[in-house]
Formats: sequence, structure tokens, C-alpha cells
Amino acid sequence: MIRGMYISTMGMLNDMYKLDLISNNLSNVDTVGYKKDVAAFKTYMDRMMFSNASDNPFNNLHPIGVLEGAVVLDEVKPVITQGPLEYTGNPYDIAINGEGFFVVDRNGATLYTRAGNFKRNAEGFLVTGRGDFVLSENGNKIKIPNDAYISEDGTIYDSSNEKIARIATVVFKNPNKLKKVGYNYFRETDESGKASFAKLGLKVGYIEKSNVNALREMVNMIKALRHFEIAQRSITTSDELLGRLFNSVGTLR
Repeated sequence: MIRGMYISTMGMLNDMYKLDLISNNLSNVDTVGYKKDVAAFKTYMDRMMFSNASDNPFNNLHPIGVLEGAVVLDEVKPVITQGPLEYTGNPYDIAINGEGFFVVDRNGATLYTRAGNFKRNAEGFLVTGRGDFVLSENGNKIKIPNDAYISEDGTIYDSSNEKIARIATVVFKNPNKLKKVGYNYFRETDESGKASFAKLGLKVGYIEKSNVNALREMVNMIKALRHFEIAQRSITTSDELLGRLFNSVGTLR
């Protein structure tokens, strides 16, 4: 009975993790290029169970299965699938049509993003919506004149059709293993592999919207709340049964 209370408690904690993730996903449903998070869980304190057909506890032991002690949060990982594209007409808005990422310099660190809502800052550099520098395929910051335009392959030209730079786009062997670092940015990990430069299909004048399905997230929220309530009632019932047991033991003569 005590074990059942522990299992129910662990279930409630996992539901709280799920609700936190769902809430964060819903709050970013309108964030450009946002990738939703999902939780992965694992069993904890597994024990092999055996059957014994004799009086000797060390003879004739036959494995009958694994008893799972509890389920705990293992990792939170992003779902790198493309969101819907929306036309804006802004010449600095760029959406990646398919896999891949833009390369960004944020305070000296090289990061990656799907959010292509770029702009030209006061110094003439191409920057993200948060003001971080967009990098070229040569790893340099991109300075562009007022009359520059961007082609579908990410090459930037001036009004004389002279090439200024090409926006860097990269792919990863396992993009779902990228690590979120906030502000809609990712950094590479050992599991994701190194970034590889690649020419990708771009849509100029478009942005990629969040890949969060609000309706599905609301359904998942209701399921998590229902499961939380069931686990809560299980703990309450176990507590009442324990109280009756202790009271009965105390009244025995």
C-alpha cells in the first residue's frame, strides 16, 4: 500500500512535468520558428521478479518479469518538424522550406535557429529579431546596404547585382538531439553531430510559424490533468485504508 502511494506520487510529478511543457508550448504557439518540446520518461528502480516452487529460496528460481519501481523524467527534447509558412512580404523575412538551420552569432557564441524574421539594424548588419548577428557561409557578419535584396538560395546582392554574401544554412545528422538554449536558439551536441553547410530551399518574404498544434496540446493538457486527479484520488484512498488499518490494530485485544 505504501508502495502504491509512492508510485502515485511519482505519477503526479510526471504529470506536472507534462503540464509545464504543454504550457510552454502553448505560450509559444505564435513564436516564429518555435519547435515544441516533448518529454521522454524512463523506468526507475527496476527489479527482476522470480518464482520459487520449493522451500529452499535459492533453488528452482524462475524469472517471471521485471517489476518497475516508478517512472521518472529522462529528458526533454525538441521536435524538429517544419511549421506552416506564412507570407509577409518583408524582404528580410526568410523561411527554410525543409530541414536545416540558420547560423547566428550571439555574444560570440555560434548558435542555430529556424526563425528567419530578420531585419537590418542601425549599423546595416543583418540580425535576428532579437538583434543577434546572422552569419554568412564564411562565418562573417553580414553588412548590407539599404537597396540589397536576397535571392531564393540565400545570396544577397546589391542594386548592381553584385554579390555581397550568402546566408549560411546548415543541417545536422540528428537535429532532434540539438539543445535548446533559449530565445529560439539551439546549440549542437555530441548526439546531434556537427553542423554541415548545405544549400537549402529558402522562401524570401515568408516566415515559418510554430509547429505547435494548439488543439492537440489542449487535448494533452486535459489528459494530464485527468491522470493527475486519478493519481491524487489513489493516494487519498490508500491513506484512508492505512488509517483504518492502524485504527483496527490499535483496538485489537
